[in-house]
Amino acid sequence: MPNYKLVYFNSKGRAEVVRLMFAEAGIEFEDKRVQEEDWPQLKPTMPFGQLPVLYIDDKPPLPQSGAIERYVARELNFDGGSSLAFAYIDMVCNVLEDVGSKVPFMEEDEAKKAAGTKDALENHIYPAFDKIEKKFKEGGEEFLIAKRLTLADLAIFHFSDVARVIDANFITKYPTLDALCKRVAARPSIKKYLENRPKTPL
Repeated sequence: MPNYKLVYFNSKGRAEVVRLMFAEAGIEFEDKRVQEEDWPQLKPTMPFGQLPVLYIDDKPPLPQSGAIERYVARELNFDGGSSLAFAYIDMVCNVLEDVGSKVPFMEEDEAKKAAGTKDALENHIYPAFDKIEKKFKEGGEEFLIAKRLTLADLAIFHFSDVARVIDANFITKYPTLDALCKRVAARPSIKKYLENRPKTPL
């Protein structure tokens, strides 16, 4: 097994799904959490001046959260077991990325931030989750795509976790997905990770 070092800020953000995969698979890795005051000095050394970055043995560093997630999913068998399953997993992740990007987390004007968040929820996030909930409920399966835990399930779990910051009751609006998230959180390895990870809002 390669030696992994995941570099990201001290937050869940764009690295948490990877951390969850490592935790569930029982893979030890260095979880390097960069403090905000250290970022300006570190930034020029990153491939694209962004985080997260995954280091794999002595290979060139791998940036971009989506690329990292998909690589780890394939390596650790969170890819659904087939190219088609992985395409559907990718679809779910892309939808979450699209709607999540609508939330103006970095907006400093509080009025604009509130209005933008309301728009993101009502016109993007809620409609997307309505559709995912309906499709998942119709399927009647334990997991979203395959008959086992995949990147898609962990991505939904992470999104719902972060979404509580803007809507405390977010995932309870979707009973089938809520039950999925509870099953994910109850898995022994993930439960242990969640109990011990640093406490951060995002």
